Amino acid sequence: MFKIWFIAMRPWSFTAAFIPIALGTALAWSEGNFDMGLFLLTLFGGICMQAGTNLINTYGDYMAGVDTVESARTCPQLVTGMLTPDGMKRAGFIAFLLAGLAGLLLAYLRGPEVLAVGVLGFIGGYCYTAGASPYKYQGLGPLFVFFLMGPLMTWPAYFIQTGKFNMIPVVAAIPVGFLVTGILHANDIRDIIEDRKAGIKTVALSLGVAKSVIFYDFLYASAYVCLIVLVWQDVLPWTAILPLLLVPMVVAVLRRAHAASKGAYEQLGRLEADSAGLHFQFGLLLITGLLVAPYVNRWWL
Repeated sequence: MFKIWFIAMRPWSFTAAFIPIALGTALAWSEGNFDMGLFLLTLFGGICMQAGTNLINTYGDYMAGVDTVESARTCPQLVTGMLTPDGMKRAGFIAFLLAGLAGLLLAYLRGPEVLAVGVLGFIGGYCYTAGASPYKYQGLGPLFVFFLMGPLMTWPAYFIQTGKFNMIPVVAAIPVGFLVTGILHANDIRDIIEDRKAGIKTVALSLGVAKSVIFYDFLYASAYVCLIVLVWQDVLPWTAILPLLLVPMVVAVLRRAHAASKGAYEQLGRLEADSAGLHFQFGLLLITGLLVAPYVNRWWL
């Protein structure tokens, strides 16, 4: 049973929470501010928030009739009867509660601003597929995810370490925001047929496969253009350009996406996993660039 619940939380998606939190912490570290305890507590809260969102997402999609045995490949627990909807919903709230407890402690230690951001995260996570008007079904998923899994996680991680109000972690998170949106959009491209049957609206469904792949190109191009501009304008150190090493891999993924749009639909099944991998590797290289910057600059000078 533990394994079933663990998989229901979709632990492979936790990198989407780890990267923005680690990015904000790395920015703070580059300024001489780092507390391991605060980092681990922030990471725990962020991962619990991600787990709660995943569980409620599964619950919401099942209750809305979106998930079927054919479509719910990564979250089959409800459609196959392994778990119950009420149990899934309770588990989601337990995860949110744990995130809230971590947020309360961080707010006590660092200030009420942390709690305010946490409340926004909870609302965004729960209302993705639950509540009176789930925004995923209104075609607003990419917009909300861009902010929720980008700036809204990077800024508090930075603030918790430094206690400073600063826009740098917000703008530094923009490339990561584009890439995490790419994960969601890849998932929506794969699910176009099932989402049409369910009667919901997504950006991918509105655009169709061919134009959705062009939008997918746009997300990756935007991530790299933003990164280059941030380095060019000295918002980030020149070592933050390390994600350029991934360009050949990005091109290969985009080619597979275009092949899918022209009829090689078997490629769509791996697009979400490819997107998640690129997001994680891009984030790690960006964070590495920030961490080594002080040492490289000292050596260079």
